[in-house]
Amino acid sequence: MKREVTIAREGGISMAGAIFAQAVRFAFNLAAARLLGADALGVYALVVAVAQIAEVLAAGGLDTGLLRFVNQKEGVARRQVIATALKRTTIASVLMALLMLLFSAQLTGLLHGGELLRMTLCSAALALPFSVMTNMAGFAVQAHRHLMPKVVASQMIFPGVFLLAMIAGYYAFGRVPALVLPFFIGPLVALVWILPRFGRMAGIGVGEVLHAGGNRELSRFALPLLAISLFSILSHWIDVMMLGLLTDVRTVGLYQPAIRTAGLLRSVLLAFAGIAAPMIAGYHAQSDRKGVSETYAMVNRWILTIVMVPFLVLLLFPGEVLSVFGEGFGEGSGALVMLAISMLLNASFGLGSSVLAMCGRERLSMVNQAGALVLQVLLHWILIPRMGLDGAALSTLLVMVLLTIVRMVQLRTLFGLPYLPVKLWKPVTAGAVAALGMLVLKRFAGEAHPFQLLMMVTVTGAAVYVLLIRLFRLEQEEMEVILKIMPFLKSQRKKAAP
Repeated sequence: MKREVTIAREGGISMAGAIFAQAVRFAFNLAAARLLGADALGVYALVVAVAQIAEVLAAGGLDTGLLRFVNQKEGVARRQVIATALKRTTIASVLMALLMLLFSAQLTGLLHGGELLRMTLCSAALALPFSVMTNMAGFAVQAHRHLMPKVVASQMIFPGVFLLAMIAGYYAFGRVPALVLPFFIGPLVALVWILPRFGRMAGIGVGEVLHAGGNRELSRFALPLLAISLFSILSHWIDVMMLGLLTDVRTVGLYQPAIRTAGLLRSVLLAFAGIAAPMIAGYHAQSDRKGVSETYAMVNRWILTIVMVPFLVLLLFPGEVLSVFGEGFGEGSGALVMLAISMLLNASFGLGSSVLAMCGRERLSMVNQAGALVLQVLLHWILIPRMGLDGAALSTLLVMVLLTIVRMVQLRTLFGLPYLPVKLWKPVTAGAVAALGMLVLKRFAGEAHPFQLLMMVTVTGAAVYVLLIRLFRLEQEEMEVILKIMPFLKSQRKKAAP
């Protein structure tokens, strides 16, 4: 099957899951803000940050390592790689869970939280092995170029159960169980669902995992990937963590809707990178530079095309977007604008990190992430005490601009990839015109309710944008993808031809 069709099919599956997951997480933040308040929302954000950092440490880079080694091994060697990775990460996750439980009181004091924060941290610690095993099983399936089981487990079942457990816990038991229970129930249900499917696809049983030995080649490759993943997750959560260190949980709670709403844009990158990464690794193994370059340029163009309209809504109407969370959350409007720009850069050019890692430059990618993290910490330390929420957002924006430029230069120097693919002019031009139309509509909307205004400008902007993209004409490979997925259009084109 052609590269474009494979990426479109698997990326489409991941995209559907990502959209569902982000919608559910948005609903969770919205419901938590209205039912539990800003303090509880801040506790939720801090616990998620700590839990995800612990997950990365437990995975040890072996999750990303599977994407490369499973595509380079066959038969028994492939199963041994997967079994080794699963055994090592399960043991590491139990150790990390014990550390979280032992130091929960110290973490709570450090992050200016109370008993609610400590109880929620303990719940997340108990569920950590479930989360890590689900993650590793999903990566093993993804390495076989099948994203559906991972998408369903991590992007549909987990967030869906998390939201339902919060709502049910609130109305059945009260505010505290509503926050504590989801951290344990969500990962458990996701693991129960994915394990049988992982076993059938990978052909690995419990006995093979228990008796798995070491793998030095995998370990050597995974170590820099661990650093990359750790720096990446720290960069992702460092603003929330430092707001907790330098302010309080309420400030974190006010910041959470802005950062998570802007993060909707990043989910598009994650959707496409999931299938593009192993394909790029395959092209590199075959010394096919053209395949790497074309895949990188094509996926970047697709991502920018998809995220443009949501980005414009966040950029032009931040106050209206945050107003749906309730009174007081509008304080994050300025932060939302800066975070939206940051996430646009990350979504549109963040695939460069995957290219470096999959093409044997994982150490360089690690250095990039380490430098970005150090700079981000310094800027947060300086700006948050002076500017609060806006200081955290500005720090993130400055670092993302610099990191994007550095990656562009590296990809150009090492692999000859273009700084800015010429074909990006289509979504950029269409977006500029759509933005103008959205602003004009806002001017004539008068005193419309914020939610009604958002609906109107989103529909209008999307209509103008899609029309212009259509007028600019699709690229040949994109047309091939559409005709492959919807073959009935091919017959219509033939009939319409003179």
